Amino acid sequence: MSQTTFLAVQPLNHLRRTDQNGPINSDLSLVEGIYVSWDDKDTEVRLDLTSPPGQLCTIDGRITGEPGWLTLNIALGDWRFGPGDVFGLVADFTGPSCTPYLRSRESDGWSDTILPALVGGKVAPRTILQCFDAHDGAVGPESFHTLILPLPRRSFSWSLHDLAIFTIPASAGLRPEPLTLSSFAI
Repeated sequence: MSQTTFLAVQPLNHLRRTDQNGPINSDLSLVEGIYVSWDDKDTEVRLDLTSPPGQLCTIDGRITGEPGWLTLNIALGDWRFGPGDVFGLVADFTGPSCTPYLRSRESDGWSDTILPALVGGKVAPRTILQCFDAHDGAVGPESFHTLILPLPRRSFSWSLHDLAIFTIPASAGLRPEPLTLSSFAI
């Protein structure tokens, strides 16, 4: 029996089945749990979304100035990640590279866990496996997590053909790197 848990399955399937074309507004959901956000202070951002059949989305951005941030956000919900748990991401996209991160709610604010970069280019699935250490912001009591995919802060075209997000508990024994004492130290 697999111990793999897939995250954000319903929102991703909903986005895949949705026929949306047109402009995107900051912080308004594309579908429940998935939205784009940006800083529009001293800048003009115009994003257009298309939903090619069988794919998640294509975002075309025309940007004047440089926003402080521009991100595609996917709510993962409430989870408890522990040291040794593996967070995985398989993304099939075309466009510029990005360095995703997990934003986790803490009692006094938010904490970010930077993930390895997704290198852009031709269509080919890219895989990220991040083994959590005790010092990672995602580790701790159950809290709300959001996967954040930074988009370019200049004009761009970015197509997300498919995406799978999953976690494997430490008890399953999958480790992409050797176990050390410091990986469990707080």
